[in-house]
Amino acid sequence: MTRTNLPGGSRPGLAPFLVISFVGAWLTMIPLWIDGLRRTSAAQGTPRLAALCMILMMLVPALTALGLTARHRGARETLRVLGLARARPWRYEVRFAAVAFAIPLGLTAAGLIVATLVGWYTPAHLPGPATITALALSALVSVPLYFGEELGWQGYLLPRLLRYGRTRGLLLGGVIWGAWHVPMTALGGSYPGHSVLLGIPVAVMTAMLFGTVIATVRLATGSVWAAVAAHLSLNEFALPLTRTVSGYLVDPLLAGPLSITTWPASALAVLSIWLTSRTRCEPDERPLPT
Repeated sequence: MTRTNLPGGSRPGLAPFLVISFVGAWLTMIPLWIDGLRRTSAAQGTPRLAALCMILMMLVPALTALGLTARHRGARETLRVLGLARARPWRYEVRFAAVAFAIPLGLTAAGLIVATLVGWYTPAHLPGPATITALALSALVSVPLYFGEELGWQGYLLPRLLRYGRTRGLLLGGVIWGAWHVPMTALGGSYPGHSVLLGIPVAVMTAMLFGTVIATVRLATGSVWAAVAAHLSLNEFALPLTRTVSGYLVDPLLAGPLSITTWPASALAVLSIWLTSRTRCEPDERPLPT
């Protein structure tokens, strides 16, 4: 498979980004470890301290990427290299963002069908306009946080990982993304009530699948904005809608976007990505700026 020539493709810069991002993630979670906070049930809410720590954690990758890039490229060039500059006319950007937004919802819906068939999920009703409006407002406020993650993962890290080959780079990026969440996952963040020995491997596997899909969106558009839309859809809509639609308490391990029942749909999406990358002509891909 032909390797794609992308910005920041040289390996120098990869290790500092990973070290700073991972150390920063653990440092931002220290207050929660000291406080002894641990989610033991899906019904448990998010305390203010936990919300603040997660906000700081999500900003770490972007701040790291901006600092490392600006150091060598300058402020103006940084915007282009990291995919902040508009890659296409606005109508195309909006179209790609809309498609990217729909992907996590579609994968989650497919997973919920599987969960319902095996008896792990019980749909009760459709969400009303008030619910959708509240989710939309929350998502709008949260855009900077998801931008913070994706600027780091898709703007800075992805081009460097693709030096190892497209397929390996995409999968490795997902694994790194999942491993980066360990400080939060270990506190029951994704799978409350389950053992860390189970939650962490499941979280890494889920991140590898979803992360591959999000990274492909980034490659297809040449911009991090569509990747932000996909991540925003996953956390701000797919997750809460899973709980809202059900009339019962939902175990995130068994139903929802982060569950094992969504793996088949996500795996098929990843397989499709792999087959497409094997059959399509690489020069036809729109490269990221160099």
